[in-house]
Parts: sequence; structure tokens; C-alpha cells
Amino acid sequence: MAAGSGIRGFPALFWRRWKGAFSTILFYVVQFLLVTWIFGSTYAMVVSCSTTLFQLRRKEANRLEDYAAMCLMSLLLCLLAFAAALNVWLCAILNFAVPFFLVFWKCSQFTPKGHMGYAMTFVFLELRPPTLEQLPIQLEAVGFCCVLLVIALLINAKVTHITSDPAGQISASLLRLADLLDGLADGGDDKAAGKELYDLARSFHRKGYDRRHLLHLPDRQKRCYHLLALLFQRASYLVTDGPSWQDAKNTPAFPHTMHTLAEVVRQLQSAWEPAARQRLAARIQALLDDTNLPQGRLRIFYRSVLHTLLLLCRESFHAQHDPFFRKVPWRAAWSNLCQRFSPARFEFRFALRLAVVMTISTTVSFLWEFEHTYWFPLHAFLLLQPSYEESAHRMVTRPVGTAIGCVIVHLVYPWLPGLPGIFVFSLIMISLMYCCTPGTWVHPIFSTSFALTMATLTVQETEAIGLRLMYLGMAVALVLVVNTFLLPNRKEPQFRRNFQELYRLQAYYWEVIRRSLRQPVDPALFSELLSQFHMVYHEAAQYTDHQAPEEAEYHRKRLVILWNMFSELEQTEGLIQSGAVTPEEQTALDSVAAALGARICPLTDLNGVPVETLPQGELCYVVRRYMENAQTLANA
Repeated sequence: MAAGSGIRGFPALFWRRWKGAFSTILFYVVQFLLVTWIFGSTYAMVVSCSTTLFQLRRKEANRLEDYAAMCLMSLLLCLLAFAAALNVWLCAILNFAVPFFLVFWKCSQFTPKGHMGYAMTFVFLELRPPTLEQLPIQLEAVGFCCVLLVIALLINAKVTHITSDPAGQISASLLRLADLLDGLADGGDDKAAGKELYDLARSFHRKGYDRRHLLHLPDRQKRCYHLLALLFQRASYLVTDGPSWQDAKNTPAFPHTMHTLAEVVRQLQSAWEPAARQRLAARIQALLDDTNLPQGRLRIFYRSVLHTLLLLCRESFHAQHDPFFRKVPWRAAWSNLCQRFSPARFEFRFALRLAVVMTISTTVSFLWEFEHTYWFPLHAFLLLQPSYEESAHRMVTRPVGTAIGCVIVHLVYPWLPGLPGIFVFSLIMISLMYCCTPGTWVHPIFSTSFALTMATLTVQETEAIGLRLMYLGMAVALVLVVNTFLLPNRKEPQFRRNFQELYRLQAYYWEVIRRSLRQPVDPALFSELLSQFHMVYHEAAQYTDHQAPEEAEYHRKRLVILWNMFSELEQTEGLIQSGAVTPEEQTALDSVAAALGARICPLTDLNGVPVETLPQGELCYVVRRYMENAQTLANA
């Protein structure tokens, strides 16, 4: 019955996949025909590189600097790929250094395959290296494909209405926040509002995180995204804060407070000119100076949102372009680099494994003068994935799909009408490949059919099949050994490391709070901490979906408590930044922060934290809430 319904649903599924991949297929075919016609079939390999970049970037809002980076990096990687083919030492050094750097530059546990487009460009171009005389022509072919890539991405963005201008997204999100606040004031659905607010906060965290720089360069647009993420996150935290949310709703001033915040948010959304922002900032400051709410959760939420809105009044919602030459914060960049070189970090573990696999496979391919040895590093590159489990999955699905592809070519090849038939069949196979999901057993059926059919231009069909299977077996063996013994990224240990990271970030936040009591701290630092915490939190929460129900429930409760604690840290810093902390409170908070920072990572006994020295008020309320949550975790 299920099989029958699956067969009946196949045409609809295929049509949906075809429509989704049509732009990629069209781009590949047009490139392939133009490159083959202008430069010759020798340079057809460059087509796969630019098509991969198109496939990865076609749904993104690309900026001018993104287009420039794609073009310049493609040309640079073309030169490095040529250099890697000059001698065995350059081959080994570059195949270790280039993939390692690309993973460090583009990957994190939140974007584990961010390196894929550029890494495939380097790997593909070195597999069939040109001679010195052919290098200028290959550079021209790569440059030509880069121009086609930019044109195709611009056309695709126009057709699909993708824009890189953040103003529309920010404006719509602020209006939605105002509507949700009004809805909550009128007794709307708490659960639905909390989920939507969390999703909005996470989307702006992602936008800010995606604008990170290798050297931590200042970025005004990123700062704006982080402030918006903080705004939505605080609203989400209020709604999902259990008993405190019920206490806030029972406050008589609750409806008026929420409607007031909604009105201010709408005014911010419509205040595009500097003069309007200044008038709104003055009104927000007046509201902060005249807060007639009792001590408690609603008062803290109200004042923290107003303070965030006040900071947003100083930002521009239009796309902001920072100066090309900016002062590099070398201390922060070096500190971040040292942290990322830790064996506990995801990117270091994956970068090392990928570098070792590519060094071994390409060196063997370089020294072994045999037909199509480049299939060995190609298979190894595609089999090695960021997580151990995904690599293990591909080591099963890829051989199955490859074997089926070999059978298809063996049956079809004798009936192909010469060279035109080979090219037509190859284009059909590559088109079907782009309709499939990478990593499934179906995907390698078509990639194998394409590769083997093209290989028959230089070797016999049966020999090509034997070589394809042999090199795949070698790649499986290599990846299996490296993946098992060299810093494997298994999901369960990564989940435990994510919990450790959530505690570490809190300890570091207490250290930064102590610093902010003595001197101004760059708001970008708090933005980075906020973004990193929520990215780690989201990944850990996703993993609980794959756990047993009882275990998942236990870890979800711990994650929610950690989220509440981080929100209370943000509220503490918000009180400091808004000038709401008195000198007496500053002295007491410094001692409390030092004690909590020492006890939170690892979480130990909280006895001895001098929280009783804090005078009664908003700050004392927030810190005591933090202590209660931390004690709950310690008891668990």
C-alpha cells in the first residue's frame, strides 16, 4: 500500500525537484555549451565549480562584496590548484593548507559546510591541471564562468525577489513585533507568540553571525542585526518564562505597558530620518525616567526593551557600508584564533581531518601515474563530511549509487550514437543529478553515469567502470580510517561539548560584566556573545529531537534553564549600560560576578556567593533569579 502510494506520488515529487533545480540545471547547461564552444572541452571542469557556487548562493541575498569575493577567490584557487600540480611537495603542502584555511574561514558548527563552494573549486581544478601554456586559457575560462555566475545570480535574485537590502526585512519584523505585543496585551496565544518571537530572534542572530569577519573587523550592519535579535529575544524570554510570565500578566498595568511598547516599536519602524530618531530617543528616555511599575519581571522587561530601542535609534536600517580600510582589533582576532585552534572546537577537528584526507589522496594521485587517479581524491573529498555519522552514511550510499550508475552505463553505452549521443546522455545525467539530494544513494547514480560516460572519451567503458569502483574503494578505506582515529566529530560528544560551551560563555560574560563596571565595553562584544550562545543553544536543542523521549525532556529542561540564565545576564548588563546601577550596587555586583564566574564553569556549589550584599531593587531581583536557576541546574 505504502509502495503503491509512493509510486503514484513519484511524478509530483520529480516535478517539484525539477522545478527547484531548474535554474541550476539551466546555468550548468548554458555554461557547458559556451565553455566547450569558446575554450574547448578540455576546460569543461571549470563549469562544475561555478555551478556549485551558484547552487549554494542562489537563495542568498548576495552583496557586491560577495560577488567580488566569489570572482577573486575562484581565480586565486585556480592559481593555487595549478601550483599544487607542479611537484609533490607543493601538492602535499597546498592540499593540507588550502582546505584547512577554507574550513577555518567559512565553517563553524552552525554552517558546517560553508567551505564547500570554494573547496570544490580548488579540488576540481587541481584534478585535471593545465600545462603552463594552458594556464592563461584556463584563467580566462574561470573568469568567463565568474561573469556568468554573477549575471545568473543577479537574474535569479530579480526573478525570485531576493534582496540584499535589509530595510524591508527589518521594517516588516518590527511591525510584526508591535502586532505581537498588542496581541499579548489583549490576551493572545502565548505559545504561538513565543515561538514566532524566538524564530525572529534566531533569524537576526543568523544574519549577524553570517557577517562575521576572519579578523573581527567592525561592522555596523552586524551590530544592528544583533540589537534586533536582542529585542526579539527579550520578548520571547518574557513569554516563555513560566510563572514569571503569569505574574507579569497579572500586573494591573500589563495591557497598558505592552500597548505602549508596541506604539514605540511602530514609531521606530517609521522613523527613517535622523530628526525623527532624535525625537523618538527623547521620548524613550522620558519613559525610562518615569517608570511607574512595581519591581518584578514586567518592569525589567519594559525597561530593557526601551533601552534596546534607544540603542536602535542610533542605527540605520538601510544597508550600511563600512569603510574599506578599518582598524583591525588584533587582540580580539588573536584571542579568537587561539580559541578556534583548540582540539575541542568543531572547525579545528573537521579542518584537520579534511586536510589530512586531501593531502594523502592527492599525493597518491600525483605519484601514481595511472588512468583517472584523480577519482581517488574526488571520492575522498565527497565522502568526508563534517560529522562522523554523515560520513558513515555516505560510505554506504555512495557505493550503492555508484554500482547502480555503473550498471546503467554498461547497459546504455553501446546504444549511444557516437560523440553527440555521449554528450546528450551526459547532460541528461548531470541534470538529473542536480534534482537529487546530495548524500542519498540516488545522487551518485547520476554523477557516476555522467563521469563514466565522459571518461569513455579516453578509456574503454569496462575499464572506466573498474577504475571508478577501485578508486571509490580506496577512498572509503582512507576516510574510514581518518574519520575513526583523527578527532572524529560524533554528534553525541559534540552535544556534550555544546553544553560545556554554554557554561563557558556564561563564565566569560560575568568576566565582561566586571570589566563593564570599570570602563566602557564595545557593544559588539556583547552582540558576539549573544549570537554565539544562541547558535550553540539551537544546535543542542535540535539534537534532542533525536534522543529518547525521557532523555530529551531532561536535556530540554536544562537548555531552557541555561537560556533563562543567559537572558538574566543580558538584563544585568542592560541595567549597567542604562545607568540604572548605583555605586553601592556596582561594588556588590563586582564581588558577586567574580564568585559566579568562578563557579559556573564547571558548575559547582553556589554557597559563598555574596548575593545578600546587593541592595533590594531590579539588579538584586535579576541576580537572584540567575542564582535560583543555577541552583536548579546544580541540583539536577
